[in-house]
Amino acid sequence: MDDDRIGELLRADAPPARDPMFRLSVLERREREWFRQRSLVLLCGALVLAVIALIGISAGGDTAMTTVVLVVLAALAVGYVLYRPAVARLLQRFGF
Repeated sequence: MDDDRIGELLRADAPPARDPMFRLSVLERREREWFRQRSLVLLCGALVLAVIALIGISAGGDTAMTTVVLVVLAALAVGYVLYRPAVARLLQRFGF
């Protein structure tokens, strides 16, 4: 009788069964936060590049051409840094 009672007490104190919907909601919330952070970084980078481009282009001449080239290279570098893991997975999927 004591063993049955101890077993009942242990089962009552056991952790609840795993809830897959809770896990999905936690993963979704983390993914949304990651997306917001990346979007904010991308937006700030785009604004900085736009300001630099406006200043360089307004100078005119060779400075304008140099500024355009540097802004395009900087945009490509920012895109690579932000999306490097996704691009690497995509390339691995296609066998590169």
